[in-house]
Amino acid sequence: MENILKKHSKIINIALVVLIGIVPLLAAFNSNLWFDEAYSVGLANQPWGNLFVSAINDVHPVLYYVLLKLYSLICGTSVIALRIFSIIPIVILAIFTATKLKKEFGEKISFYFLLVLLLLPVTMHYGSQIRMYSWAMLFVTLTAFYAYKAFKYNEKKHWIIFAIFSILSAYTHHFALFTIGVINLVLLFFIIRKKKELLKRWFIYGVLQIVLFIPGLIIFIMQSTRVASGFWISVNFPDIFGQIIQFFFQDSITSDNSILKAIPSIFALFIVIYMILRVHKLYIEDKEKIRPTTIALSVCGIVVLVTLLVSLVRAVFIPRYMLPMLGLFIFAFAYVLSVEKSRVIKTIILVGLLILTVWNGVCLMQKSYSEENNKPMELIESELQEGDIFVYSNVGPSSSVAIKFKDNKQYFYNAGHWTVEKAYGAFAPQMTTIEDLTEIENHTGRIWVIDDGSSNMYDIMKEMEGTKVLKEVQEFYHPFSGDTFKISLFEKN
Repeated sequence: MENILKKHSKIINIALVVLIGIVPLLAAFNSNLWFDEAYSVGLANQPWGNLFVSAINDVHPVLYYVLLKLYSLICGTSVIALRIFSIIPIVILAIFTATKLKKEFGEKISFYFLLVLLLLPVTMHYGSQIRMYSWAMLFVTLTAFYAYKAFKYNEKKHWIIFAIFSILSAYTHHFALFTIGVINLVLLFFIIRKKKELLKRWFIYGVLQIVLFIPGLIIFIMQSTRVASGFWISVNFPDIFGQIIQFFFQDSITSDNSILKAIPSIFALFIVIYMILRVHKLYIEDKEKIRPTTIALSVCGIVVLVTLLVSLVRAVFIPRYMLPMLGLFIFAFAYVLSVEKSRVIKTIILVGLLILTVWNGVCLMQKSYSEENNKPMELIESELQEGDIFVYSNVGPSSSVAIKFKDNKQYFYNAGHWTVEKAYGAFAPQMTTIEDLTEIENHTGRIWVIDDGSSNMYDIMKEMEGTKVLKEVQEFYHPFSGDTFKISLFEKN
């Protein structure tokens, strides 16, 4: 293997980088959305003022939305174009791995990093989602890399780059913020233990990070206060531990056969146990040599452990929030594979990853390109008239309607009185958040009602004075989002 890598290193790297770009692209050519993606698309369509007001009142930092908006000014706001934006950081990370990471850690680690990045099921999925996860992963990985370089070489340029990517991470996702916080603390720990002469620089660049993140910190506190109840996140112990282990490997894989459905979880557990045993053995043999790997895994472990402990009081963790740390996990995985001497074990792992990513790709593309996804919108399009309005009490499936039908007024009935009115400005001007039904009661004309599997707007409308049903509920399952659309049509006198 080493001889092949040395002889054909450039060709292999180029091929892997190209494949890493192509794989998520396979799932990108569809216009289906789920709520979080619809929110991103909505913000990309907003003028700058509305974008900042809505994004600041959301639950995530603003940088991704700003970058997406800048990109959309050049490439447009079509769903497919916006999906491609999420592939860009995956490709950048691949190029970085084939150049900078390769130079620092060697060809074998670089090769296996690229291979694992290519073969992990989540790469295809989250590399094509209109969300901030792939950008967060890139920024956090580069933060960790340049923290290592700053510690090892103590060059000013490395400290500056480390601080820059640390700030970019913090402004991209809250779990990226937590992760770079842990990276900074781990860096301090090793500086105190081994290189006290670096303390001054650590404090200088630490203060710089804090100062530059003051606006983000204010926004973070505002957001935390507003969604203090964590109304949509739930953490179920002990199920969450299984979800954490399988997340990077299971992704969209599903099967009606319970035995087949369990395969990704079993394989993920095998990988976790294998890595723990191998890292432990390598640590005993030469703890300094494996130090970057143990640090990468420790950072991931600390972030997950702390947020799980917080979740005992207030739920803040869901498995996909581990995605900003994915590059650290892949680095550790790549290191272990690079020193693995058993061809049998390597073959089992790599073939297993290949099977899972192909299987996941098939499942993901079946969901993404299913004709069933089109049916709710086709029904509405076939009968929609100028002046028709929409009303819904669950914004999940209805967010796609808000993006699709911009010329018809829409109302989100916020019966729960959540503090979302400003955040949902992402769907303005076509959608307005209301907390009572006065505007609907005063409307004359046709009203489309969009329910999901749990909401009952249909029942409320049916009891409203002066309404009659023009179209009874038609139910559709939307494979891409997993939402249920219940569509009905009323006329109000």
